[in-house]
Amino acid sequence: MSDILELKITGWNYKGFKVPNININIEDPKGTRNFTLFQMLSGEGKTTTLNLLRYSFYDINDHHSLGELKEIINTFRPDDITITKGIFEVSFKLNNKINYRIILNFDYSTSKINYSTIQGDGDGMVSGLVLPENLQRFITPEFINKTFFDLELAESLYDAESQETDKTIKKLSKLDYLDEISNNLESYKQAYIKTNTKTKDNDLKDKIKNRENLLSQQKKIEAKAESKKIEKNKLTKEITEIKTIIQKISLENDKIRDKVKNATDKLEEKNTQLRDSFENAYNCIKSPMSMNKELADELIEFENNLTKKRIPKAVGESFFEDLVESESCLCGHDMTKEMKNKIWENKSLFLEDDILNILNPIKSSIKKYDENEFKNLPEYFDNLIKHERESRIAKNEFEHVNQNTDNKYFNEQSKIFVLKERELKEINVWLNEVYSKPYSPSDDYNTESIKTITHRLAKLDDEIEIKAQAVKVSTKIRKLKELLKDVGIFSLDKISKTIIQNINKEVKRVMPLEPIYVESIKNKITLKTEDGIKRSGNGGASRGQMARIAYLFLITLLNRPNLKFPLIVDSPVTALDTTGRTEIAKSLSKDFSGQYIGLLLDTERADFSDILEEELSSNINLITAFSKSEASVHMIKLAENYSVDTGEFLDGVVSYNKDFFNKFKGAKNN
Repeated sequence: MSDILELKITGWNYKGFKVPNININIEDPKGTRNFTLFQMLSGEGKTTTLNLLRYSFYDINDHHSLGELKEIINTFRPDDITITKGIFEVSFKLNNKINYRIILNFDYSTSKINYSTIQGDGDGMVSGLVLPENLQRFITPEFINKTFFDLELAESLYDAESQETDKTIKKLSKLDYLDEISNNLESYKQAYIKTNTKTKDNDLKDKIKNRENLLSQQKKIEAKAESKKIEKNKLTKEITEIKTIIQKISLENDKIRDKVKNATDKLEEKNTQLRDSFENAYNCIKSPMSMNKELADELIEFENNLTKKRIPKAVGESFFEDLVESESCLCGHDMTKEMKNKIWENKSLFLEDDILNILNPIKSSIKKYDENEFKNLPEYFDNLIKHERESRIAKNEFEHVNQNTDNKYFNEQSKIFVLKERELKEINVWLNEVYSKPYSPSDDYNTESIKTITHRLAKLDDEIEIKAQAVKVSTKIRKLKELLKDVGIFSLDKISKTIIQNINKEVKRVMPLEPIYVESIKNKITLKTEDGIKRSGNGGASRGQMARIAYLFLITLLNRPNLKFPLIVDSPVTALDTTGRTEIAKSLSKDFSGQYIGLLLDTERADFSDILEEELSSNINLITAFSKSEASVHMIKLAENYSVDTGEFLDGVVSYNKDFFNKFKGAKNN
């Protein structure tokens, strides 16, 4: 029996959504037709289709709260409020043999989604989403979101903070199995500890309970951080887009441009003064001796004592050895056993190299202190207060100018810009000053510092292992986990290098005018030019170039020998120029061996669908679907000219005619 697993979608149908009630059949007459382009008009259900297909392969109920579910379900509900239910059914074949049908029942009144599954050609239906067991190992929400995607994913592949490249490689190459094994080893250790815990050992039980609470807290904080990072990326993109709009309008309007320029120049001037004041005040704070004469005197005395009492490590060891062997202390008292033990324990305080490395710079700073350096100390802090106030006033004036022009749209966008910048600032403050702040023993129990929680967990683990007499087992498990981690790092590195090689082989064909190569895919895609100049993210690379590299990245990952899973893309050539569309079409037809379904608009067809059709020798499904309405009368007439059955469905039309596909146009020709 072959180990290859191939899944091919054969069709779907909708009823009760923001999409016409229609059936879509993906023809594959000889089992060799892997490419389908599904054409719709903007606003008629393209993205809805992508999301319904996504939710057909994992139970959405298991991954969202009731509030989130309600919000998601409402996005599918049609404008007609009398429609209270929606049904979506997708069909697929496994290894070109077994038929499956997954049915999603949306209840808009209760905000619930129920799943049903039909396996084989019979009518036997089982409740729930029951995928083949060999598929369940692969299919997770993360996996589906990588294979059923829009080009926003392409942008996240260039963001270091999201670490999307590593996540994608691990997920699609199943390196996350190693994490699963590691987690199972940890679960075994915890079970072993509980099994060997004495019934009356309440202290150990309390520690185990505290550990469970800390783990729960850690998961919540990490989930919150992940959500914040996603929101940060979204806000950053929105802010950039709004900023572009504002700049464009201001450049086109002289009056607005001059007002904005004056306000911007003033704000930058005040911010520069504020930064200088901060730097001066900060330098004062860094020199505490300048703040208080008594403190300066004490520190000078402290430095003198350090010089007098310093014991070089080279001779220090023998000094303490002689001391603890003496009958009496230096002070003249008789030396007891407790005193000898205490002296030996504390000798490291005087001899450790790292402590000397800390003390020496302190001594140097005290010696270099110049009491005249900060003689204008009060003035520095007065200036800080003054410039902070002036900066705040300038910022308010800047916002007022941007939000009160004679251009209403400019004002609206400026207000949105300010609000989104504030939201982004709040997220950055939480991520940098709360979530990522250093470990501190004084943090309270409900801290959101991930470093403090991690430190406390590690300490608790050590205490539990010792108290439960599980040190030997824990040491073995720790070594196994370290080995798994090393295997994961090695495998990720090796797979990444292969991906880079495969991508760069195709670069000159995909980007013939300006070849841009992949330098690295560690955490994010880093690009370089032919002469070796790095281009991190979109610094110098166009969105089209970034999208083409992202396509090659995903194609390389999905061309795996043991699993052939559909690649479904919403708006597959967004932001691509003519060359980009043409070369991506060639790359897909040449390199991708699985099923490809592109959900596109009529405006995205040029230089893409025709190239795919040519490269695939017409072995491609070209499907068009649209709603029946007053605005679509011209499209219905055009469809009838190509012998399309326009009466098959009550509120929509589906065409499989390739000529009609290429002539279809939402806008009516005058």
